[in-house]
Amino acid sequence: MSGIAQLFDNDSPLGRAVTKAGTYIAVNLLFIIGSLGIVTIGASLSAMYYTLMKYQRGGGEINPFRLFVKGFRENFFKATAVWVGVLCLISVLLLEMFWCGQAAGVMHLFLYGLGTVLLTAAVTAVYTFPGIAAFDAPVGRQLLNSLFFAGKSPVTVLLTAAAWLLPLYVTYSFREWMPLWAFLWCCFGFSATASVQSHFLLKLYTPYLAVSERRKTAGEKFPQRRSVRQTLKDMKRMGM
Repeated sequence: MSGIAQLFDNDSPLGRAVTKAGTYIAVNLLFIIGSLGIVTIGASLSAMYYTLMKYQRGGGEINPFRLFVKGFRENFFKATAVWVGVLCLISVLLLEMFWCGQAAGVMHLFLYGLGTVLLTAAVTAVYTFPGIAAFDAPVGRQLLNSLFFAGKSPVTVLLTAAAWLLPLYVTYSFREWMPLWAFLWCCFGFSATASVQSHFLLKLYTPYLAVSERRKTAGEKFPQRRSVRQTLKDMKRMGM
């Protein structure tokens, strides 16, 4: 094989880099297209995490188009329900915080409580969409899992938050370069950010993914309706 052929071979460093870049660009474009409906952003987020986690766990050989569509279709209703719920909750909390900020006296104190609830909702949302992509469980269980994983590793919360906030901060701070930032976000910004998050989250998820996969192989399914006590009992039994 000639030197040029070896350089562009799929197994060469350049070939792997080009394949990886192509995967991120494809997933990024699919996420943008899937988010055009606004209401479908939650399903598109879950599909993006689903594809990237499969990519990271599978050694890099995937069909991003097929996996994204599969993740979008399988998690559409759960992810959409969470997305709409999060939007409604955050909207109400921001409105309440605005009213409390305008009021005088003791009403000002409610800002701290509302801020805490808002932060909790944001962290839960950040963990829920990757969780929906990783685990096959009802929405209530997914929300509990999000709180569990957030409490299990606060450092991971900071890292996953920084993965989104740092690029957004840079984009906002250097607005004179907005055409460049827009190009980068459209090419691979969302998928690269989600990939960094997936890297950190998989370190938390991997032990529990093994349990979940064994349950799925054995044909076990989570009941559609479970009490909080039953869910917490299951989590304790699984070592969560």
